[in-house]
Amino acid sequence: MISKQGNKSMKKCYICGAKIVKKNVDVEIEGIVVKKVMAEVCSKCGEKYFDTPTATFIQEVSSFVKSKKPQLLHRG
Repeated sequence: MISKQGNKSMKKCYICGAKIVKKNVDVEIEGIVVKKVMAEVCSKCGEKYFDTPTATFIQEVSSFVKSKKPQLLHRG
């Protein structure tokens, strides 16, 4: 889940209500893996939450990859 929280730190998961912890995670975006992205992650269900700048970055990478995918598929 992309949750634009700004600089607020979450205390409980919106999905299951368990504790949230900050940690680096790997994020797959349209088949591209971006490593060590800071997220708040539910300690129980694993739901991921991102701050506004990170969510914006993920959306920009997704849009870029989607726009370039047809070019990459037709090479070769």
